[in-house]
Amino acid sequence: MNKTPSSTTNIIRRAKACNTCRRKKVKCDGKRPICSPCHAFNLSCGYQDVMDRRKRESRTYVEQLEKRIEKMQEQLESLTRSGTQIQRGVENTRRSTSPGSSVESNTNYEEPEDPTDGDKIPGMPQVPSDKGPHPPTENDQSIVIDAQDGKMRYFGASSAFSALTNAELNRLEAQPDTGVWRRAPQRSANPWQLSSWIPQILRDGLERRIFEPLPCKDTTVQLVREYFTTFNQALPLFEEASFMKSVDRQYSWNPDNSASWWISLNIALAISYRERAHASSDASDNWKKSLGHVKNALNAVVDVFLQNTDVAAVQGLLGLALYFQGTPNPQALLMFAAAAMRLAQSIGLHRENGSGASPEAEHRRRVYWIAFILDSDISIRVGRPPVQDFEDYDTHLPTENPPDGRGILTIDGTRINFFRLLAQLAQIQRLVYRKLYTVTVRRESSDDVIERIKSCEDALLSWKNTLHSRLQPQRRFTCKPTYFLQHVLRLHFAYNCCYSNLYQVCVFQANAIERSRQGTDENIAPIVSRSLDAARSALALLSHVPSLGSTYKWNIIYFPAAACVPLALRILAQPAHSDAGDDLSMVQDVIKFLTCTSSEEPNTYVDFVLGMCSDLERSARRAFLTAQPARSHHPAIMQNNENDRPSTSSLGINQTTAPNISDALPTPFGSVSAANMGSAQFTNVTPQGPYLDNGFLGLFNEVDQAANWQWSLPPFWNWQDLVSGAPSFPVVPGVDIPEANMPDT
Repeated sequence: MNKTPSSTTNIIRRAKACNTCRRKKVKCDGKRPICSPCHAFNLSCGYQDVMDRRKRESRTYVEQLEKRIEKMQEQLESLTRSGTQIQRGVENTRRSTSPGSSVESNTNYEEPEDPTDGDKIPGMPQVPSDKGPHPPTENDQSIVIDAQDGKMRYFGASSAFSALTNAELNRLEAQPDTGVWRRAPQRSANPWQLSSWIPQILRDGLERRIFEPLPCKDTTVQLVREYFTTFNQALPLFEEASFMKSVDRQYSWNPDNSASWWISLNIALAISYRERAHASSDASDNWKKSLGHVKNALNAVVDVFLQNTDVAAVQGLLGLALYFQGTPNPQALLMFAAAAMRLAQSIGLHRENGSGASPEAEHRRRVYWIAFILDSDISIRVGRPPVQDFEDYDTHLPTENPPDGRGILTIDGTRINFFRLLAQLAQIQRLVYRKLYTVTVRRESSDDVIERIKSCEDALLSWKNTLHSRLQPQRRFTCKPTYFLQHVLRLHFAYNCCYSNLYQVCVFQANAIERSRQGTDENIAPIVSRSLDAARSALALLSHVPSLGSTYKWNIIYFPAAACVPLALRILAQPAHSDAGDDLSMVQDVIKFLTCTSSEEPNTYVDFVLGMCSDLERSARRAFLTAQPARSHHPAIMQNNENDRPSTSSLGINQTTAPNISDALPTPFGSVSAANMGSAQFTNVTPQGPYLDNGFLGLFNEVDQAANWQWSLPPFWNWQDLVSGAPSFPVVPGVDIPEANMPDT
């Protein structure tokens, strides 16, 4: 006789009061392993939990329910095929049937904007619209499995499991033998623990996570509210209502012991203490508590990697990445941002789930776009491929007018959707990287690359025009000091540096055109001019940095260093141009800024950046002196003249010869491997006057085009990566090579 393995389910009912308090008839707070009254009077404390055996429903009743669901499913699909528009048709069938699905709130969220309507940015990919006769879910071959505990797993079209949700199988579901295909993942989602197999020896208890004890409940609530009114307002990582409920639970008799919640709570407290440290003159205690809570969060990271597959885990990793974004160690930012994006993909955040305009759907989009923003920012800065493929996501942009107001900032009386603007800029950064900096671009002709440059500039200018005129990136940006000014300034820094990087690409392409047909493309000249203006605008923002806290400089330190590169290269290429003196002064201001920052926190990657920028500034100043001896009293020339005396480089070369302008250019890293940098030989060409009016000099007339393509990136494009060593540099006559600042190879 066939019998089910178990016809009953054992449910443990936890006692709310201990045996001692019950016997004495006093109030018990239910704390375990010992309650407060027993702890105060040193009494024995024990709880008597009850095992409740509940009988399952009969198999016949379950079969009836399955038949009713199948009949309803067939009716819905017949309506869909007849042309009736049913939101969440196939997608909700595979997502919302498990008991772990969340209940939608009554908050009235607007439908996500159709990317094909409104303000479109040239060159950006458009998400297919749902308004056509073929909804995108019809051809969707992905599957998301929801477990009861909120954990999820996503399987894309290339996975073999995608056959369980292929829309082509709809016609087969009416047949009893094949209708179970689509329901297979739904049935297996409940008993299947997505990541439960963890050996006991690898599991850390709650006591091992605690380095900095949590403050009392009142202090925690105050700190969390400060976080939501400041940092989370600009970057809505968490949803306030659910977060506050979890805080209340944390101080109840049954706290949430999951690693993802532990990281999220501690990172919110750490950011709040950091903001307090910025606003206080005596901030040592706040800094200590901030780092203590970061240590708490780091103690649970391994548990998240091994077993957590929910949105809260992605939020925790993103919170750690955002915290380390403002520290002297960018390695943590790189690792946590990449891990967060991978985890977001594993639970399907990169795909629009068809749940419409619910608060939960908007919250998922926000979490994904924060991961996307960090991924794009890191990719464009360090010159590495992004984690998220440019053509394999369809998550809608954040809502233009969110009902909860998250992501909306008011600056000088002007209201902007900062978070949506930041997401759109991240898309443009990804577009610029794909069109100008990937390996495949090397095989494109010069004309095609020039068209790519123009399309990237059009996208940048279109994004700029979506901002209010008072808040657009500009040379003389002024704004009243507020907390949210730091976020707007970083947005401007990112835009200006992305724009200024077009200079190197334009110069290289202009030289390639000059070699091929003995002429120049006049259409590139305006782009060169505007990219230099963007670099000047970025450096002009340095005056706002001192008023934004002691750690803010670490958040933006890459941008001024990157912006000084095109200005210095312009001086090397055309030292007699009208703005050369002012540009050189701005480059020297960057050197002072980096020197000050390096002295505050020695032995960081800034030492290497400072050495590179110093060499570039020295070469530019010598070129400026050589070209304009009559203007030797310009303020830019009078600074640091002692650096011009002969010196001996780390390679043993006595640098006493007059500088050769083209020799002073930094060597393109992409042309040789890091191991052979010291032995690489390059052809040097001295520019001859008079200088061309269009500003394009034949700086690379004797250098192969493919070998020098990495000039489209900043010369030290990977300076933010903390590695054990950095490549050595070739012998370049006329340029001092730093000794003390050079990392060991």
